Amino acid sequence: TVATVGTGRYPHGLRLSPEGGELYVANVLDGSVSVIDVEQRRETARIAVGKAPVQVGFLPDGSQVYVSLRDEDSVAVIDTAKREVVARVGVGNGPIQVHATSDGKLVYAANEGSRENPSDTVSVIEVATGTVVDTIRTGTGAHGVSVSENGDWVFVTNIVAGTVSILDRRR
Repeated sequence: TVATVGTGRYPHGLRLSPEGGELYVANVLDGSVSVIDVEQRRETARIAVGKAPVQVGFLPDGSQVYVSLRDEDSVAVIDTAKREVVARVGVGNGPIQVHATSDGKLVYAANEGSRENPSDTVSVIEVATGTVVDTIRTGTGAHGVSVSENGDWVFVTNIVAGTVSILDRRR
């Protein structure tokens, strides 16, 4: 360990910015995202985003960060230049992980739901309009999501079902 950087309460999901200079960290218990300067190894901003932010995902150009808000059934959109929330998008029940396509046109949000009421969907957010343009059924407890470089394939871990759903987006 070469450094320890303070964040908000219960830091969870994190992603390095596309250019590699900043790390965005979702702080579940205080409803914020910490921005960490990687070179200086210090928190440079803390952005209030909403209830239970679990994970963050950058657009490929680094202009925006999408933040899953598990307890609000929505995704917050942060403008990285302004360091503020500029939009919210309602998605399915209990979103956990988010992942953008390499062209920056779509963001996928895996909707896990709750322990008592697990969900089985992925919401597809169109970046240009800020709306959900598709909801795709997966296995129960949709949690992790990753998109192939060309955007043709989306992979979703389903923690309750114990499976991985493979979505063919060429159709």
